[in-house]
Amino acid sequence: MEPVTGIALIDWFLGLLDTAGYPLVFGFTVFENIFLLGSLTPGETVVVAAAFLSTPKYGSLWWPAVWVSSVAGTVVGSNISYFIGRKGGRDALFRYGHRFRIVEKRIIEAEQYFYTHGSKTVFIARFAAGFKNFVPMIAGVSKMGLRWFEAYTLLGAMIYTTIMVLIGYFVGETFDEALKIASRIGYVGLLLLVLLVAGAIVARRRLRARLLKTGEEPEVEESL
Repeated sequence: MEPVTGIALIDWFLGLLDTAGYPLVFGFTVFENIFLLGSLTPGETVVVAAAFLSTPKYGSLWWPAVWVSSVAGTVVGSNISYFIGRKGGRDALFRYGHRFRIVEKRIIEAEQYFYTHGSKTVFIARFAAGFKNFVPMIAGVSKMGLRWFEAYTLLGAMIYTTIMVLIGYFVGETFDEALKIASRIGYVGLLLLVLLVAGAIVARRRLRARLLKTGEEPEVEESL
């Protein structure tokens, strides 16, 4: 594949897609979803490029295999981040969080938030620019139920990958435009995530205000 991004290292990897497409798609999507490391990994760029190479004009890849490689990589990477958070993230935040102004109260509030809104957040974060690799870790820290995490991670990965493959397949010939479309989807997802969190915060504050008047304790139920 010819250079398309102007970034030498990324273009070098894209040039390998013809011969090592599926392992590269899997590897990049794994790294894209690992806590912190994912912020430096252009996973969606690789998926869009691989889908473009599966068009009849090139035919060096098969788009269903691109799709499977991307979904599998996303799920594996998200699980790595989840278990990083679940195994040691909470203790690390309690121990070092104050250095980043993350106090115990905020950690507990995050845990309560994920208890009631975790499934929706994990799903929407799949589309949110900059949060794909952070939310799974926070879900692990918050001890979000594994079955719901897996279900909504897989659902989000399948839908998001389908969108990226369609963009690459039908718009990939104008690669800059394809990446712009993919980026816009990321920003829309980010907006939805912000609205979800803001709505949950407002609803929680209103509930607390009502309970202060009645002296009752809130009941928290895990959402599906």
